[in-house]
Amino acid sequence: MMKIGIEGFTFDSAHYTGGSASKCLNLHGHTFRLDVEVEGEVNPKTGMVIDFSLLKEAVKRVIADYDHKVILPKKDSENIVLSGPFNNQVKIIEYPEATTEYIALDIAKGLHKILKMKVRVKLYEGSRNYVIVEHQG
Repeated sequence: MMKIGIEGFTFDSAHYTGGSASKCLNLHGHTFRLDVEVEGEVNPKTGMVIDFSLLKEAVKRVIADYDHKVILPKKDSENIVLSGPFNNQVKIIEYPEATTEYIALDIAKGLHKILKMKVRVKLYEGSRNYVIVEHQG
């Protein structure tokens, strides 16, 4: 088995969480940075586990759903009203909170669905806080 990765994808999103700090319950935004690894066998015909360009396109496709959107947990999606002179695009995730942990898991699941490979993501919330999750189906 071999691991192949690409670092440094970014997207900007807003969310809120019910964390220990009450300020986290405020709607706030982050620039998220994403590093991705996949694991597999080298294909003897291509000499690759996966072409980097295919991996890059899959990651870009998945994170486009989060970029410049408000990420909401499904349980709250019916109770949220966003209005004003701005776009109000949301990304609803199937988890109880829109934490970085659940966002990372959602991204890993999306990549696994496309690539059908073991996926490891490292998602940074800002510059120093991060979550690592592996998904293999």
